[in-house]
Amino acid sequence: MRTGLLAAFFANFALFGASAILVGAAVPEIIRDFAWSYLETGAVLSGGAVGYCYSTFLSGLLVLSIGPKKTLVGGLVLQATGLALIGQSAAIGLNLLAIVLVGLGEGGSEVATNFCLVRLETSGRSQLMNFMHAAFTAGAILGPLSVGLLIERSLPWQMAFQILGLLSLGMAVAFQLLSFTSLQTPSESISLRRALGLLQRDPLLLLLTLIIFLYVGAEIGVSNWIAEYFVQIHDATPAQGAYMLSVFWLGLLLGRLLVASSYRGRRQAPLLVGTSALATAGLIAALLAEGPWLAGACFLLSGMGFAAIYPVVVVIAGQHNDQGLAIGAIATGGGVGAFLFPFAMSALAEGLGIDRAFWFYVAISLALALAAGTVLRRELQTDI
Repeated sequence: MRTGLLAAFFANFALFGASAILVGAAVPEIIRDFAWSYLETGAVLSGGAVGYCYSTFLSGLLVLSIGPKKTLVGGLVLQATGLALIGQSAAIGLNLLAIVLVGLGEGGSEVATNFCLVRLETSGRSQLMNFMHAAFTAGAILGPLSVGLLIERSLPWQMAFQILGLLSLGMAVAFQLLSFTSLQTPSESISLRRALGLLQRDPLLLLLTLIIFLYVGAEIGVSNWIAEYFVQIHDATPAQGAYMLSVFWLGLLLGRLLVASSYRGRRQAPLLVGTSALATAGLIAALLAEGPWLAGACFLLSGMGFAAIYPVVVVIAGQHNDQGLAIGAIATGGGVGAFLFPFAMSALAEGLGIDRAFWFYVAISLALALAAGTVLRRELQTDI
């Protein structure tokens, strides 16, 4: 039973990773095929974060009231619908609606899966969480590769979204057939006021939410614009730009596998500080690099730094008494970051150029490292 659920969660997180990153890989083609400006592209990209943000907070309530199974299945149906609609016309409104639906579905997958994993994970550890989030990075690597291959063969890039939509429907059916009996919790009526009150009275949870807000803003922001960055700054083709997105996510995959296989400690704050510092240093080096290959290598290093941040924060939050609300609140912080930062990036790129605008993500990463240091300081003070 446990093995079957874990396999399904792993496959679903791979789909989640592909769906979350696929649009960023297609950005150069979308801009040129649909004649969208950076601002229009940024607005559509931010639409997915709006749906995700709303869904993550709502899903934090739903997993306690209707259970993780229904939350997952419903989210996957919404995700499949949105993926099938992306790129079917150049109309901004239709694409915005499609990506909002995808975001709504992804939020359900994120919260419900993390909620279940926290219950299956050994207390205080993060191995299982890191392995599961490695599946996300595997999907995030394969998704852009598929877009690049389609472009190189002069096939419609929309095909990647349509295939992923069909796979999402199949995943919904699979979860419907699986038993979640061992993970069920008594139904509980949760109010929005209680959820907001939890953040207000818990400084550590508020700090963790801030970290994920900054982390997702930087990670997804880089993902959305790295392909266009290589096209504009390093004269790459759109297909090569998509491949560089895969390189960035290869770094995350390597980092998560490395942490999952080698880090056995129960103290997560030092790991959080070290990886956030590596992410920032790698990003700075990538922007200073002269050639595309060196830049790609530095982006890979930055990805290795970003790798453990989300799983580690979820594990720390999972030790909270109100697990569903805590995980939902943190995921919502990520949704807000995914909405605000890429849109701000598009405005900066429109006005300053994409090369200067990318330093905005360096500033976010520096703030992330400082917040991680605050978590470590709180942990040390608690030990004393």
